[in-house]
Amino acid sequence: MRSIRIVPMVFVLGLAAACGGSESGGDDDDGVSIPLEDIPAQYASAICSAYTNCLGDLFAIFRPGEDCVKNTTIQLQEELAGLSAIVDAGRIKYHGTKLQACLDEVSGSDCSTLNQRAPESCEAALEGTVAEGGDCELDEECKGEQYCKIGDSCPGTCTLLEQAGGVCSSNADCVGGLMCGETGRCVAPAKAGEACKQGEPDCSAGYLCLGEDAATKAPGTCLEVESTFSGKTGDECSVTTSLCASGYACEITKLDPIGGTCAAVVGPGDTCHAAFPDECPADEFCLLGTNPLNPFEGKCTSKPEAGEPCGKGLGPTPDQCAPYARCDDGVCREIAHLGEGCTVNATCYSDHCVDGACVAANSCE
Repeated sequence: MRSIRIVPMVFVLGLAAACGGSESGGDDDDGVSIPLEDIPAQYASAICSAYTNCLGDLFAIFRPGEDCVKNTTIQLQEELAGLSAIVDAGRIKYHGTKLQACLDEVSGSDCSTLNQRAPESCEAALEGTVAEGGDCELDEECKGEQYCKIGDSCPGTCTLLEQAGGVCSSNADCVGGLMCGETGRCVAPAKAGEACKQGEPDCSAGYLCLGEDAATKAPGTCLEVESTFSGKTGDECSVTTSLCASGYACEITKLDPIGGTCAAVVGPGDTCHAAFPDECPADEFCLLGTNPLNPFEGKCTSKPEAGEPCGKGLGPTPDQCAPYARCDDGVCREIAHLGEGCTVNATCYSDHCVDGACVAANSCE
């Protein structure tokens, strides 16, 4: 396991005797060994706890109506599909009785540690044996401070972790404290008050990039999540400087910049207004245009189910679908598994759509 950062929430961890692999911890192992079939759910629970520690109730804003543990468990199950064979081949030594210490340390993490690589307790549970330059499929196979560098064809090659400026394809390719930026290079994440996105690094965990403008390529500014999501009824809010606390939404009253005042979220089927985030319940969205006298007023309406045309809402996810469904080419569909068709990354549990099909995040392209 190389990183505990989650965007797109795919982490590789685990293995065990129950599915063909063998415990290879030696005489120094004490305690209960965690079997393979339990690892995805347990590690998913730990990493989701870490993000809850960092963001609190605000974490639910980014995937309304969906369970972090459920989604992350499926992602891990798909990423780990070939791990048992790798352990059987001796390229990873699994110390199952050391895994609980890793889970405990990850679940206790907070914003200050989420930009770092996985703690040593996790490295101790999964011991890579492949030396630098050796063939690999997963980062975990590589010995020490290395990752599996995947090129145009499989297998990949065990390579030293990238320093600042090194070419990368994901955060896990970079040394601790760095992330893979928009330019495909390892960079230090932006901190409070620094420029972010649109050619600049994204924000460090616990901060949110506000005010970026993709049309003009203008970067935003990193603001602390807790203080940024703080507005309550009647407080001013803006997409560039301040947002509303959990349980509230910013009802839009002006467009330059987009902003307005915070109002409490509404109930099922209630009258709603153009707002960010959407002020309706998690399984509904504000369908505007139901009041001809006020184009910014609407009614909370059920999000379209799989097979139905995507709903049109506001904010960072204007194409609305029911929880556990995504908008793909104008139609809602259930989140897709590996090998299933897709047109955009968001359709896939792996968050990787290549040549019209969902692939693992660590797959050869």
